[in-house]
Amino acid sequence: MKRVAFWSLTAFLAATTVPAMAQSANPPAPAAAPSAPAAAPAAPDYSQVQEQSTDLGKGLYESTGAGGNTTVAVGSKGIIVVDTQFAPLYDKLRAKITSLSDKPILYVINTHYHGDHTGGNAFFFEKDQAVIVAHPQVAARMIDPPPGANGQPGMPAVQDALPNAPYGGNGTVLDAGSITALLQHVAPAHTDGDTVVIFLAANVIATGDTVSSASYPNIDVAAGGSIDGMIAAANFVLSQADRNTKIVPGHGPLTNKSGVSDYRDMLKTARDRIAKAKASGMTEQQVVDANLLADLDKRWKPAGNAIASRFPINIYRSLK
Repeated sequence: MKRVAFWSLTAFLAATTVPAMAQSANPPAPAAAPSAPAAAPAAPDYSQVQEQSTDLGKGLYESTGAGGNTTVAVGSKGIIVVDTQFAPLYDKLRAKITSLSDKPILYVINTHYHGDHTGGNAFFFEKDQAVIVAHPQVAARMIDPPPGANGQPGMPAVQDALPNAPYGGNGTVLDAGSITALLQHVAPAHTDGDTVVIFLAANVIATGDTVSSASYPNIDVAAGGSIDGMIAAANFVLSQADRNTKIVPGHGPLTNKSGVSDYRDMLKTARDRIAKAKASGMTEQQVVDANLLADLDKRWKPAGNAIASRFPINIYRSLK
């Protein structure tokens, strides 16, 4: 299939036959924020990965395999997919989606640029002709990714993996018939191109990596992320949720408003401790050696998790 030009989402949809996009008259308020990506974990054995789906109700599903969690929304006109995991998992993820519905995939939404959330993009574009929607910074970062934590250069994405329909502003709505997705760009948190996706009718929120339910999150400082932005993004998710909201985090098990509240409180506690230490003149290494988050580690630092181990460093570097 011929590559679509990098147009605005409005222009793209005006030139195609996919469902029309609307702008919310009253978009939600954006989050607040300011500015060492984590070391990449070893690649999983993709041959052993099995996609597991959870029915969230009203046409919404969570699919978990390897990489970021995927949200699948089945509407009367077609399907919306939020995040595409690693490239080698496309066939397994696509088979799982097919088992849920035989409707066409209309949209892929990328919550940010990292390869464990965008790896399958090219296949969804080439094989499914999906419109790939993301904040403009996602394509910019995929084209020119920052180096990794150990200095290794970032690997630019192939052309067909790039989002072909960037959205601007907040309150953008994608329509799949009986399902609509509200896209909210929060100020720099995990990265500078984060999107939170709200499925209002189903009471489901997909947070991307602004929320992690199983461990400390990665804060990609090299791509504009910050601890203050992470706290603000968590607060935004909480403002959109009630006690029945099902929240799909970027990584970890399905959670809810109470779980995100606990996560937000952890972020605030970690930020306050490290900010106080930095203000007192402690160096980054002194903060690491002081083990200021020992009590939080019991819940939020899984053994052998390199990203979780860098959490204090990323907080320190993002503080202004």
